[in-house]
Amino acid sequence: LLQPIASQNESNQGAMGAGSGKNKVRRKKRISKHVQDAEDRRKAKGEGGEGGEGENAEGKQQQEGTSSAKKKNRSANRHVKDPAEAASYLSSWKHREAGSGWRFNTNTQAWLLRHMYETEKVPKATFTNLVEYLVGCQGMTRRRLREDAARRALRYKEYEKKTKSNDSEEKATSGGDGGDNEAEATEAAAAQKKDTEDDGNDEARWNALDDHDKRKEYKRARKILDTIKEED
Repeated sequence: LLQPIASQNESNQGAMGAGSGKNKVRRKKRISKHVQDAEDRRKAKGEGGEGGEGENAEGKQQQEGTSSAKKKNRSANRHVKDPAEAASYLSSWKHREAGSGWRFNTNTQAWLLRHMYETEKVPKATFTNLVEYLVGCQGMTRRRLREDAARRALRYKEYEKKTKSNDSEEKATSGGDGGDNEAEATEAAAAQKKDTEDDGNDEARWNALDDHDKRKEYKRARKILDTIKEED
């Protein structure tokens, strides 16, 4: 009697083991959602092929176009300033101790520094106040003012030397005073000045100036160098 009972127990255990094995087979391996999402994105990218690269290139071009447009807008906005507003800013600064209500304005100061050598935008009276205003500047601003003024002064002296040399050669060649040629050159310079005065190109603006205006710029540069000394 004992032997059949043992055999039955072994049979039951074997059946339980088999059942447990079946349960293990039925179980599916669970994958985390973020892992599955990453796998789906990888497959989609592989299926996209060259089309995806083309979209990326197109998107990059659009971003570059947008950036270029923003730069152009900023460049255009830099030139929009009423000279009377800049003059009023300096006048208010000059009488600040009398309660003029003056307040520092970064944009107005930047505009004045950018156009301080252009007599149409910064007249003589405004420039005089500007020089007084700039005496108190320090550091990088002071150094750049002097470097720019020295560059302009040197440019005029080289131009003056070259002009005198050319005049001497023309007189020796033609035997005349070249009055007609000088009048034509002045008219051409005036026309070029009108076309380039707002393009932001300093060299083009300089080339468009006549001798008288070039001399004015030189005098302003000398005024800056004489008034704003180097820092100790």
